[in-house]
Amino acid sequence: MAAEPYRLVHYLRFAFVFLFLLWVFVQFGGTGDNRNQYTTLFRKFRDQRAVFISDFLNHDVNGPFKGDGLADLCSDKKWTPGLLLTCDAVPGGVADVKNGILTCMRVAIEIGAEIILPEIKLRSTMDLSDITPHDSGPRRGEPLEHFFDRAYLLNTMGQYCPELKIHDSLNDFFDEPNVLTPVKLDLYKVPGVKIAANLPGSGGKLVLEGDRLGKQIMDMVDKKSPPKSRKYPFRIDMRPTPSYIMPSFADSPPLRKYFGRLLRVRPDLRALAAGMLFNIQKAFDLVIDPRQGIDVDAFVGVELRTQPDPLPFPPYAVQASDALSYVLANNMSQVYLTEGATDDDVSNFAERCRDFEVKVVTKDDLVEGPDVLALAKLSYDERFLVDYEITLHAGLFTGNAQSSFAWSVGLRREFAFGEPGAADSSHLNGTLRWHSPYSTLYGKQHIGDDFRRAVWP
Repeated sequence: MAAEPYRLVHYLRFAFVFLFLLWVFVQFGGTGDNRNQYTTLFRKFRDQRAVFISDFLNHDVNGPFKGDGLADLCSDKKWTPGLLLTCDAVPGGVADVKNGILTCMRVAIEIGAEIILPEIKLRSTMDLSDITPHDSGPRRGEPLEHFFDRAYLLNTMGQYCPELKIHDSLNDFFDEPNVLTPVKLDLYKVPGVKIAANLPGSGGKLVLEGDRLGKQIMDMVDKKSPPKSRKYPFRIDMRPTPSYIMPSFADSPPLRKYFGRLLRVRPDLRALAAGMLFNIQKAFDLVIDPRQGIDVDAFVGVELRTQPDPLPFPPYAVQASDALSYVLANNMSQVYLTEGATDDDVSNFAERCRDFEVKVVTKDDLVEGPDVLALAKLSYDERFLVDYEITLHAGLFTGNAQSSFAWSVGLRREFAFGEPGAADSSHLNGTLRWHSPYSTLYGKQHIGDDFRRAVWP
């Protein structure tokens, strides 16, 4: 009898060694179908939530980043060592901030300069419609990594655009006093810059000839500081940092499709979104694989905007009617509702949907365990970053064309899952502003036109 415990321990040792060797083989050995079979088998023994989150974090919805367009853009520019661009902190919602940072980067590339990435100007926590609280003097804010994955950005730029040197801050130039007196740059006041004609309902703030902007800026700078007598490092300071001025629609398809992906949501928020998407499977009795594309029959991502905002959105009744009409016209019965609506409107929308046997869930319905506290600590805009990751994986998505977030999600989904061009919308009611097989935005003609033409999703 005394030998029995010893024999059990002996067997367990062999089992442990076998499983370890199997794991090594799955991870590092085997080829082709054999490795795939072993990988599939081994995944079944791991915690499924952990597997799902790992798959989510390691797979973007439209595959790996492709930097050929960015590499071509950067290699085609003339770069000046010591020429430095700084940009004012960027205010607004998450899509506005993202596009503003990308605009700063794009201007730096166009003029062949080094760069200090702009900060993020956070909106007021007391009044969500105030996106520039205490706005006097140079804007100060939080570093880029408050929203985005800085390490991913630096690694990707280093691989595809090593010409663009990125500095941490002005502290890198502590012994260069001349950077404290920069040449000021307002893109709308650069001589020769043409602005696209205003469209009804549009701000009309886009540069008409983006390919000439770099030369026009440097012509202005050269007049203020003749190149022969200029001392480097030499700083150009852009204030304000406009979010929607560059005509991204005119970029080459490989560039426009991937330039926005340089700014990836920060890792902890992506992991939080992955956990919620995993729980959506249970809430809606679905099977979602983050390694694959989307299932259009999965669930509908819906954005309603009734919280205070700098932009005027249609009344709740209009937005809710459009959203519910879209869900029913597509024979869907499961909705994920993003941030943006007041608590009362969230409740009213969910109750109205129940009348049509449509189930509505929000982040608060899906979060569990330690993630409850993590979600509670997030700001209004950080919660939108979680929504961005989840709605990219929705089967369908709808929102209002006044929303830069909705355009960012819709266009990213189009680039990921479909082809640009007209799509059949004969089954839909309401005033459609933009429609693709995977996303629909409601609104009057020309609403959000600057977003459509300038967003790098």
